[in-house]
Amino acid sequence: MSLPEAETVENVKPALAAARYFVHGSSEFSFEFGAATHTGLRRSENQDHYIVLRRTRTQQLLHTNVPTDQLALPTDETYAMAVADGMGGVGCGSLASQIAIRTAWELAGRTTSWVMKLEDLNSEELTERIEGFVYMMQQAFVDEYRVNPAFALSGTTFTAAYFVSSFAAIAQIGDSPSFLWRDGTMRRISTDHTIEQEFIASGVAPEIAGKFGHMLTRCLGYESHNARPDIHFLRLREGDRLLICTDGLTDMVDDTRIAECLDDSLGPQSSCDRLIKQALDAGGRDNVTAVVALAKSRR
Repeated sequence: MSLPEAETVENVKPALAAARYFVHGSSEFSFEFGAATHTGLRRSENQDHYIVLRRTRTQQLLHTNVPTDQLALPTDETYAMAVADGMGGVGCGSLASQIAIRTAWELAGRTTSWVMKLEDLNSEELTERIEGFVYMMQQAFVDEYRVNPAFALSGTTFTAAYFVSSFAAIAQIGDSPSFLWRDGTMRRISTDHTIEQEFIASGVAPEIAGKFGHMLTRCLGYESHNARPDIHFLRLREGDRLLICTDGLTDMVDDTRIAECLDDSLGPQSSCDRLIKQALDAGGRDNVTAVVALAKSRR
């Protein structure tokens, strides 16, 4: 059963065009994360990579004659998580996904005004930032090719989620999907960038379109000309769980069983471990990775 679209992916443009440049003093949510990956049962190498990070900005009081209880400033926090599923020969596919994750890490440390709520930017500014982010990631692939020509045919998917307070932005390139679990019901947030999905959208019969399920229309890579991400905005609620994963999970485990693993009786790490086990029990044909975030109220 799917959650109604209006219940999960909200029109946040009015919020994105609101107050800018200064964050509020406290964050509405904290987040708990879990992550797991496995080579699978039929692969010799794990070409999946993932990252979960927390960034903070603090001010340290050195000298003042103002009463210190008047100078309290809560720590500003942002969180992010990402998965990348590499493609290419032995070594190269793994390197491609590592480059995506490593570059995302480096860029996160170089961004300006990095602690913000999503309403601190309008939609055009946010789109511009993400496009610049993807451009820099693409440049990392070009730089690698210059010193390693064998890297030319490699590439990777990339799906990331960025959390600030009660907002989340999900960016996807490729077919590593994202899911939102809320109040016992789960829905898929993203649409895979595959020929199969394009055929389905144009009315091609599923039994025909399904033959093209792993032929990507977008990815990161040295010669990628269509690395534009899809971007989805969520306004989170307490207890929401966001899953990003590689297709090694969704190829082996159906949505119903994935939802069961995200049940609120389990912590995020237990959910990830269970998801990996489900994929392996079903045959583990590919590398499999799962990363889960749980939104928790600070109250």
